[in-house]
Amino acid sequence: MKRFKWSALFSALAISLPTAAGAQSTPADQAYLDDLYSFLENQDSITYTMATRGMSAEQNIWAAQMFCQTLSSGVDPLDAYAAYTSAAVDQASALGTALTDEMAYAVGLYGGAVMNLGAFHYCPQFQPQVSQALGE
Repeated sequence: MKRFKWSALFSALAISLPTAAGAQSTPADQAYLDDLYSFLENQDSITYTMATRGMSAEQNIWAAQMFCQTLSSGVDPLDAYAAYTSAAVDQASALGTALTDEMAYAVGLYGGAVMNLGAFHYCPQFQPQVSQALGE
């Protein structure tokens, strides 16, 4: 039963992150993915599994770039983070998954890592605001 809930959460996150068809990976993309996967692997095995097995590399890249686009449009980093986590929770709920504390932690950790590392790799002009918002 627990496995079903986790797979439903992974599916919800993957559904909420569309991919760009045929997108070519760049050196910046690979550096971002390396940093993301390394960070998550050292923080939480469930979140690492979600990012590496439950989602594609393209979805992880898209998530970081989405944060940058959101920040570029003038949205505060805390509001961008809240919108992401709310969307992930809403998607999981729509699939009939009741979020446990572990799942909520994984969503929050992933969202923070993607926003922080995404800013570092894709939109460094927002890194100070993101770091401040995440309390780093």
